[in-house]
Amino acid sequence: MDQADSCSCEETGVIICGGGPTGVVLSVLLGMMKVPNIVLEKEKGITTDPRGIALDEDGIRILQSIGIYDRIYTEIGSCMEVFNFVTGSEPDLTKRPLIRMEYKTTEGGTGHVGFICHKQPTMEKAVRDQIEKMPDSQIRTGSTVIGVGEDSKNVLVDYIDASGNGRRLKGSFLVGADGKTGYVRKKYLEPKGIIMEKCKQSTYEETWVALNWQISLPAEKTHPDFPLWRLGYTPEEVYDQFFPTDFRFLCNPRRPSVCGRFGLPKDRLWRFEFVVLNGEDGYKMATGEEVAKIIYPYLTHPGIRYGLPHSVRFPEDCIKTLRSRPFSFVARSCNKWALGRVILAGDAAHVFPPFAGGQGIASGFRDASALGWRLALLHRDPTADHDQILKAWYTERKQQLERSLAATIRNGEYVTESNPVKVFVREWYMWAIQMIPSVRKQVQLGARADGMTRYRYSPGLPFLAEMGGGLLLPQVYAYNFKTRRVCFTDDMIFSPEKTGLFQLVVLPNSPEEIDDLLRATVDTDKLAKGLFCCEEATVLIQSVTCAIQPTAVYARDIARIATGDEFGADAVLCKDRPPPIGYDELRLKKEVGGKQLLILRCDRFVFAACDTRDELREAARRLGHAVPGS
Repeated sequence: MDQADSCSCEETGVIICGGGPTGVVLSVLLGMMKVPNIVLEKEKGITTDPRGIALDEDGIRILQSIGIYDRIYTEIGSCMEVFNFVTGSEPDLTKRPLIRMEYKTTEGGTGHVGFICHKQPTMEKAVRDQIEKMPDSQIRTGSTVIGVGEDSKNVLVDYIDASGNGRRLKGSFLVGADGKTGYVRKKYLEPKGIIMEKCKQSTYEETWVALNWQISLPAEKTHPDFPLWRLGYTPEEVYDQFFPTDFRFLCNPRRPSVCGRFGLPKDRLWRFEFVVLNGEDGYKMATGEEVAKIIYPYLTHPGIRYGLPHSVRFPEDCIKTLRSRPFSFVARSCNKWALGRVILAGDAAHVFPPFAGGQGIASGFRDASALGWRLALLHRDPTADHDQILKAWYTERKQQLERSLAATIRNGEYVTESNPVKVFVREWYMWAIQMIPSVRKQVQLGARADGMTRYRYSPGLPFLAEMGGGLLLPQVYAYNFKTRRVCFTDDMIFSPEKTGLFQLVVLPNSPEEIDDLLRATVDTDKLAKGLFCCEEATVLIQSVTCAIQPTAVYARDIARIATGDEFGADAVLCKDRPPPIGYDELRLKKEVGGKQLLILRCDRFVFAACDTRDELREAARRLGHAVPGS
């Protein structure tokens, strides 16, 4: 680290290398918990190329947690309603799918739809805007890391700033969120034995081409010879014919592909990804000439479909290529995600293949959500055992990564199978089992059929498995008696003015139970060494019909669960998103087994679910010993 030895050393709490989705979300979360942090991003501006385009409901929930829910459906993206798995080798986007996974419903337990298709640059801009609101968070663009060093108490990072000057930062921890080829892992941790390994569950490793198109509408004036005008089609109807709304996994044994719209409907953006076959060059396959050979057959309809004697092709001059480039897709994860005071997150720690359904970005968000409160804990108690805390973090995250990868592998097996015998058996099997309504419903739910994430306990993990800990708590809707508005339960439980890294949630069945349950919480925060505050407890009555007069609300948050109709009627919460189809207002109560006293971590996972005062006191005492593990 000689280059910056003469530089003055600036201090912060956490240094984040990389201003992509994972890094900026982590910065906001740390800022919300009053942890000083600085993001170093080598690019001077946000990359305009939309790379990732899908985000699952966990990711949407995390965007909600950093305060940008109001921008998700109005600026960032729209609901990715259906995943269609289309079989056969013919280039037909209208063919009836073998499998339909319904993601416009609210059946996953987060209060959100299953997926959105987003514009990554717009999403990153929204998150960076939140950084600007955080006194404890900064992002420094045009900053290139050139050296890393550490001792028992600090990490030193040398970087070249946007003006070309050498500078040095000192922080308690460094998070490498700079991607799979980033400096932190490649230059600093790999020589120390941290390597990317193939995931045991998946042997898939191929090159794909990913391209983004922006579509403009043809019109009778600009394209007078286009044959569908005389059949009465409008420009929008032509667009819908050739670029259908639902996302498609094209299980073509000759060349597996994935395609669909993304961003807002008005943007008319379209993604197409296809595998590069053995003997083909990825860069050549990404050229316009080769892309046209593969994709234009899908955009050429037989005339018989319209009663015409000749085929109909969508006008090529209405298509603008925004990107077309090859990528190597493989499932990999680092053997360790942290060493000493240096941590890896997002693509720097793990990568997914293309049929992941948004798991790349979502997994990075989960990393940030689970890591943020732990770094806040270490900031508040520098004597805590950071090795133990960080190992527990990535041990848990690897469990959830396995779950996400399993769903990805299932998708991939549908998409990439080329053996004709296996294809035949698969299609008949899937057709047959979907004749059973209950099985068809499970298939339609996709990965959400597995239910809420629940961690398997191993020594050192911060939850009490025997008390229902390790469960990702469902989110439902609530009617807040103080504000007289419907809201998300997360927004009440983890409202910005609360200071605890853990939160108490009280779940009475009726208003008459409130006082007794609140008495059970008194002084439990002292047993927990101040990790939560009893006065910050959230009361959520498990009834949609009860009422409390405003004079009885005291100073704390008290609400009742709300119905899907109440949420759907809110013009702000439900704007530009589908109504909450399949929503279950009792989902939270069911998942915790009717327990009425919960201790929650900031990443929405249950530390313990209790029934009685004695159980709660025991859980609080054990929280004080289990966390931070000093």
